[in-house]
Amino acid sequence: MRDLEERLRRLLGLSGYEARVYLAVLQGATRPREIAEEANVPPQRIYDVLRSLQRRGLVAQTGDGYQAVPPSRSLLVEAERLLAEASEKAEELRRLARELERRVAHAAREYVAVEEGVHRAVAAASAALEECGEKPWIMAYKAAEKAVELLPVLQPLLSLLAGRGARVIVYRGARVPEEALQQVGRLPGVEVRVSDAVLLDMMVACDTVVIGAPGRAGSVVAVVAVNQGFADALKRRIEAIWRDSEPPPGGPAKP
Repeated sequence: MRDLEERLRRLLGLSGYEARVYLAVLQGATRPREIAEEANVPPQRIYDVLRSLQRRGLVAQTGDGYQAVPPSRSLLVEAERLLAEASEKAEELRRLARELERRVAHAAREYVAVEEGVHRAVAAASAALEECGEKPWIMAYKAAEKAVELLPVLQPLLSLLAGRGARVIVYRGARVPEEALQQVGRLPGVEVRVSDAVLLDMMVACDTVVIGAPGRAGSVVAVVAVNQGFADALKRRIEAIWRDSEPPPGGPAKP
């Protein structure tokens, strides 16, 4: 129960009282005094907390007291709201980037940056592809074994790949679910092969190299290097590995 309370506070921004009251209502408590006792909330605060949960669409007042709105509805509404807000903010950031790009007097042509967390790592790769019309080279090492878990996070990147294709080399020794390989391989223009020579997670496109590495406490760190010479050298090496690679188990790579 403690874990659920923490997740509600983190994901929905509920207070401790709100999370405990919501869980108590979900478990069947209906009358304010009963809910306050079950949730260990001061009785004088219970009506304020219930009204707050009503405004959030999580509970509803009924003739017998209070009941929870089905989480399959209330939490999905919240999820859609967050997605809409995130999409709007992302578009504002894109517009700001274009405006600042017009104003910049001097910007680094070559640089190295570090992005922490899997979401920022995927975003770094996606940003590189948005500026590059080239078909990228991708090597999948540790990330390959977490393919199913990572697929939701990878959707923005996969959408970009579906528009231009990619050449993906997966480490042969990775325990990758066959359905994950096939899902990526079905994307238009995406070719998948396996090789023993894959030693790290990496994407190379145009002048940009994105290398994934383990971070602290199981997190992911992406090193982003923008350097044409470095990128070209890696492309030549990866192309040689590609020529010696093989189709994945379960079916040939698409031509």
